[in-house]
Amino acid sequence: MKQHKSFTRIFTDKNLPFLELRYSNNTKHYKEHLHDTFSIGINLQGESVYTNKDAQYDLDKGMLAVVNPHTIHSCNPVQKTPNVYYMMYLDEQWCQGIQNSISEDITHFKEFPEDILYDETLYDEFKTLCETLFGEITYLEKEDFLIRFFTQFFGQYLKDSKEKFEDTVFEDIKAYLNENFQQNISLIDLSSKFELNPFYIIRLFKTHLNTTPHAYLINIKINKAKELLKANHSIVDTALECGFADQSHLHRNFLKIVATTPKEYQQNFA
Repeated sequence: MKQHKSFTRIFTDKNLPFLELRYSNNTKHYKEHLHDTFSIGINLQGESVYTNKDAQYDLDKGMLAVVNPHTIHSCNPVQKTPNVYYMMYLDEQWCQGIQNSISEDITHFKEFPEDILYDETLYDEFKTLCETLFGEITYLEKEDFLIRFFTQFFGQYLKDSKEKFEDTVFEDIKAYLNENFQQNISLIDLSSKFELNPFYIIRLFKTHLNTTPHAYLINIKINKAKELLKANHSIVDTALECGFADQSHLHRNFLKIVATTPKEYQQNFA
């Protein structure tokens, strides 16, 4: 059997103390372990089994393994034939600095939302970055490549993660208001229920619907009132069933939104 000569090259630079890059075809199997760094790895040749906490993935070319600091993981060749791979380790504080340059709201390291990325373009860009770091250019040029790559990397994926979170929490708040429209739910109630800053909740509604949570709740109440009035419920009962304080409270808000009074509206269905 042909013997594969193993090699391991490690790039470090005293001018880039936040970085270590490993280029290797080592066949050694690692036990599950953790680092205090943010790490990214790719296979150039071969296939690995990558575990991250309780999840397991088959890592092949075109994919990136991403490991957050202090996360139990391992990555080992599927067979005894060696993999050729790059593994990069970055200081958590340096990464947090990049994240903060993207958004001033990020005041501590924000964990990356994915363990593995299926992104051939990003794979090629990361491979080029690693080749560049091992190349014969100045450390300033290398630092520039690093900053540009990770600004794009964190900017894209943290943005997607934030948008997904905002979409989910917004839908949850909307659903809660729809289910509990009979109550007079205040902004403080929502803040306590969802453990979110009141101003953040206002911004969510402004962004998604260009309205406020209170105005949205009033509209739900009015739409329900229209259904009840169509079904010939009395105006007094409709006001109470929809959570209005009294008939005049319903009248005032109905006129604003429907541009007619509850009585005039109901007469159309008599």
